[in-house]
Amino acid sequence: MAQARIDIRSILQRAMGLHQQGKVAEAETLYHEVLAVEPNEPNAWHLLGVVAWNRNDLAVAEENIRKAIGLNGNASAYYSNLAGVLRQKGDLGDAVRHYEKALKLSPADETVKKELSQTLHRYALELARERIWDQAITAYRRVLELEPDNVATLNNLASVVQHLNDRPEAYRLYGHALKVMPDNLQLRYNRSICYLTDRKFAEGWADFTASEPYWRNMQDGRPDLPWMGLLLWNGSDDLRGKKILIWGDQGIGDEIVYDSCIPDLIERGAVVTIECTDRLVPLLQRSFPEATALPRRPQPLPGADFDFHAPGLWLARCLRPTMASFPQRKFFLKADAEKTAHLRQRYEAFGKKRIIGVSWFTQSPAYGLQRSIPLPDILKALLLDDILVVDLQYGNTEAAWQQARQMFPNLTMIHDAEVDQFKDMDIYAAQVAACDAVVTICNTTSHVAGALGIPASVLMSDIGLTWYWFADGEDCPWYPSLKLLRPNVPDRLRAAAEMIKSNQACDRF
Repeated sequence: MAQARIDIRSILQRAMGLHQQGKVAEAETLYHEVLAVEPNEPNAWHLLGVVAWNRNDLAVAEENIRKAIGLNGNASAYYSNLAGVLRQKGDLGDAVRHYEKALKLSPADETVKKELSQTLHRYALELARERIWDQAITAYRRVLELEPDNVATLNNLASVVQHLNDRPEAYRLYGHALKVMPDNLQLRYNRSICYLTDRKFAEGWADFTASEPYWRNMQDGRPDLPWMGLLLWNGSDDLRGKKILIWGDQGIGDEIVYDSCIPDLIERGAVVTIECTDRLVPLLQRSFPEATALPRRPQPLPGADFDFHAPGLWLARCLRPTMASFPQRKFFLKADAEKTAHLRQRYEAFGKKRIIGVSWFTQSPAYGLQRSIPLPDILKALLLDDILVVDLQYGNTEAAWQQARQMFPNLTMIHDAEVDQFKDMDIYAAQVAACDAVVTICNTTSHVAGALGIPASVLMSDIGLTWYWFADGEDCPWYPSLKLLRPNVPDRLRAAAEMIKSNQACDRF
């Protein structure tokens, strides 16, 4: 038996030599010869697993290396190679666990540390995409234990905790990352949004301005925008008679909130063109007859006819440098009067004292679940005997209303088949304007209600907070008709109902 073991070691050494020389087939044959003599030889199983991994046969590679670990659980290389196979298969969580075992066995192995760190970072990204926030944070923090100055991880972790409402920690992480890489414009941009959420305008707009080369190309997915060679309006240039193009934002709500700056430009004598989502064109053209609203198309507008350009968020930077710079406009969008009257007449026919629009969820992929509120929770707070509830929610809501009718027998509601905000924002604006008041989460409905000056209670979320809603406060400087009911407001649904009962919410007609 001793002689057999000596032969096995000799054969293994020869096989590994061949393997290192790239003579994989010959090495594989010898590994099998070893196993024919000694079926429980872990090195042979491990190296056969490596051979299978090299030819991308991941299932066999995993099976063979697991056999080796079963025979010898104290070899760091077994665990690290199995982790590599698992990482390639996309099983990042299991890969992390096996890299951790390898590192425990060989704490000084810098290669294992690096591979563990890289895998943890990828795993944290995957967890964040799945909105498994606590595990994502744990994974990112483990990367920082291994690599305290890993800028990508510092940035990503800061972004996660920022949107989970821990901005002090986000500032700390962004600050650390910027000490490591002071010229990283993505970090400056991300920190600017954090500052702005906290109404720290001086710091936020400074970071935003400094990071302009980074975010400028993110504002619009179309290549080679022709106006990029024109002057970016700096906020102080004389606009009298000058042509300025306002373009690009992240979503229809963002477009509306920054459209609140358009009257400022018109008052300064600018010739304004707004490139916008096609659904907004009729509404914006009616609201700003002095301007020109054009639909965004795959082929961008030419740029030569403009003196300046500005994306929406940059417009806010120029015109809203402090809280004091927000004008007290009651509204800035105008719904179609005939469409509004038509819908109002239909809704009044139900004979209720108040017409209240309701919207309760968002399909936002990142934070929609945290922002949404169950419809029954909203209805439970309303005085349903006196109210017609108008469905302002986008998408197919029939199942939600079926459940609501069963729970609230005295509910009177309407889902208006004439209205589809995905197709026509103009009729949707008229529907919102036909309501006495609105109860909604912070989705498109809140923007439309605020821009039209309709009283609305907005049921806020601390999670995934968009900066322009700010971190605290009931009043909304963009939309004076809104009341922002934060999660820390006691019995905020009852507070929304009290707003509806008050005369101030129902005096428009």
